[in-house]
Amino acid sequence: MLPIAAAAAFVGLFALWVLVPRFFIRRKQDENAAAAPMRHEDANAQPAPSPAD
Repeated sequence: MLPIAAAAAFVGLFALWVLVPRFFIRRKQDENAAAAPMRHEDANAQPAPSPAD
């Protein structure tokens, strides 16, 4: 019974320390990748000509 409990605890802790953070990191990267094209277009925009020109 003790080896089964130890194996279950190992699997549970592995999931908490490795798999769950990977899920949140990947989700954050996907959000940043979706917003990146909008920032890229703004960076290429030409400034409006000034009235003095």
